[in-house]
Amino acid sequence: MDLAIETINLKKYYKDIHAVDGIDLALPKGSLFGFLGPNGAGKTTTISMLSTVLPPTSGKATILGYDLEKQSNKIKECIGICPQEIVLYERLTARENINLIAQMHGLKKADYKERTDDLLGQMNLLDRANSLVKTYSGGMKRRVNVLMAVIHEPELIFFDEPTAGLDPQ
Repeated sequence: MDLAIETINLKKYYKDIHAVDGIDLALPKGSLFGFLGPNGAGKTTTISMLSTVLPPTSGKATILGYDLEKQSNKIKECIGICPQEIVLYERLTARENINLIAQMHGLKKADYKERTDDLLGQMNLLDRANSLVKTYSGGMKRRVNVLMAVIHEPELIFFDEPTAGLDPQ
């Protein structure tokens, strides 16, 4: 079986706090998986470790066949992350925020220009694409964050609290 994520006894400790205490996962490529649990259960910490944002205290993990500890740069190239908190440059437009991420992933303007407009249209943001995101509602900002996570067509996407702040449409 070709795995998207595999973890063996993955742990994260903060002094005496066991935020994540030994997770074992084997998630096949193409699967949809979610972490459910109360606040403080370690969902965000686990996502942060798997997406290379936070180093684990111990354990092993591979993401799309890449070793979490040794090949984090390779992992970053093929994943998308939509964090729990909205992360945008408020003094840029939606288009500029999305294009910045595309450029950071090494995409050429010819490749991302049309895709950006396509995605903005799908999220009903095309008419406001050139407005500064500081003028957006929370739901609109969340949608821009989602687009930033998918602009480079990642093989694996991590969403932390994906519906938080989304508008009903």
